[in-house]
Amino acid sequence: MSQSSRLPSAVPISRHKRHVPIHAHRPRPRILLDLAQTTYISSAGLRSVLQLVKHAASHGGRVGICSAPPHVMEVVEMSGFPSLLDIYADRAGAEAGTTI
Repeated sequence: MSQSSRLPSAVPISRHKRHVPIHAHRPRPRILLDLAQTTYISSAGLRSVLQLVKHAASHGGRVGICSAPPHVMEVVEMSGFPSLLDIYADRAGAEAGTTI
């Protein structure tokens, strides 16, 4: 799933069901968020990602992010999310399973 510009500032994942891949509801879902076009991530956006992480984990899966710009990655790191997410430099690294 590719996210452009801004991760939702006040809209939970549950309101964006069209963005959640159908595979998220299968056992052991592997969800990748491509943040290449993301310019800003708010605390509400981080909460939405956390909801997705919890949903995937409850089904034995994982969520990963790739291609996060440095300023977005800084927020992700300061928030403690690297322990919750698989982090990839780019989509090719995600497909190869090569985390940062």
